[in-house]
Amino acid sequence: MSVEDVPLNRRKGSVVLLIILAAMLGLTASAQFAKVVRSSDLAAEASSVRMNFHMYGPVYTYSNSSMFIYNGADTNPPTYATAPTTLVTCAVHQTTRILFAGVDAWLGIVSWITQPLSEEMTIRGNVSMTVWMSTPDPPPTASGYAFGLTEADSMGNPTGNQFYQYKYAYGSILNKSPAQFTLVFNVDRTFAKGNILDFFVIVGSTTENWHYQVYFDSPSMNSFAELPTIGTPVPEFSQLRAVVCMTLVILGLCILRRRRGGVPVTSAVS
Repeated sequence: MSVEDVPLNRRKGSVVLLIILAAMLGLTASAQFAKVVRSSDLAAEASSVRMNFHMYGPVYTYSNSSMFIYNGADTNPPTYATAPTTLVTCAVHQTTRILFAGVDAWLGIVSWITQPLSEEMTIRGNVSMTVWMSTPDPPPTASGYAFGLTEADSMGNPTGNQFYQYKYAYGSILNKSPAQFTLVFNVDRTFAKGNILDFFVIVGSTTENWHYQVYFDSPSMNSFAELPTIGTPVPEFSQLRAVVCMTLVILGLCILRRRRGGVPVTSAVS
């Protein structure tokens, strides 16, 4: 029997397990899947820095609630007693072709950006990114999430590859109650003075308009990234700067700029 003749229900298992991988990580032809390395391989001079994700203010919100960018990420402690919560809609359409058939998935994105770097910063080693998430919706056929880091220059142009890690599963990969999710990916790059770092979360689902919630900026639910850095020239957010707003479209998440097909993303700066 040829592949084309195999009944859908017999092919379902292998197709579903590949959906989220293909839909989420096929978004960027040049993205770098970062291999985790042993701690003994890290440079001795690297020190661990925690970048907490804050709700200093929204920088960008897409109209269908599928994408949010916030100020910001820095070393300040969490701000709120009760965690701010963002409800994200998986509504960015992605079609992937598997086994001669088109498979649809939908994505929702949240990210936090830094202030422009005051000096060069080298990240060398395993970055651990932790995010609190949940979902209010029934389980889809399959779902998954990716955490990562990307860079843009002062004019908002993406620079280099993205670094990320991912996980996917049958049904809902998220719980009804908030829980911590952690992924680790390796980074070895020197980020240029004046550039901005963007920490992103992408959740994908086989169900259109599936929702998930992200919790952050509270001691009880602190979402953050641990970076092995050489130098820590990331300014704190003492005030919101216009240059940050200019850099948004960075962050159509370079990922969306390069995705195949789907609904085009337009700016909706608030």
